Amino acid sequence: MPINTDPHIHQNVMCANVYIRKGDKYLLLKRSPKKRFLPNLINPIGGKIEPNENPYQAALREVQEEAGITLKNLRLEAVILEIQPYKDKPHNWLVFHFSADWDAGELQPTEEGEFMWFTAAEIPQQPLFPSVREIIHHILNPKDGTVFATISYDEKGKVVNVEKQLCL
Repeated sequence: MPINTDPHIHQNVMCANVYIRKGDKYLLLKRSPKKRFLPNLINPIGGKIEPNENPYQAALREVQEEAGITLKNLRLEAVILEIQPYKDKPHNWLVFHFSADWDAGELQPTEEGEFMWFTAAEIPQQPLFPSVREIIHHILNPKDGTVFATISYDEKGKVVNVEKQLCL
């Protein structure tokens, strides 16, 4: 961009999600059947980033709000840019995926859905968001470093293109 030009203004919805480890299992959320988008899918705990909040802060806040627990060892595992996954909405989604270890607290019920425990081997077999399905093996393998992915969809919401880069 040449000097003194206005920046591009993006239409991104930003989210922070966390795969929470406790022992040899991960705590995930089966989305409520009342959810407007993608009900009943398995997803990490998380949600939208608030104005003036960074993804790290959002991850910690969302887990505290939804599950009532605190975390330690929060680590960025993936950043996904979803190109207009909902064709009736003009937004891209920028999603930050973290892993973390359970630190303290007791799970509290949430209207967001039902908490479920899975081993790393069981997670890929679950009904996952299409974008998560494309990168889940990187998230669950700490040797992979952080994966950056751009995912495009067709008119029916099916993944048609995935570009990935690993950053060790």
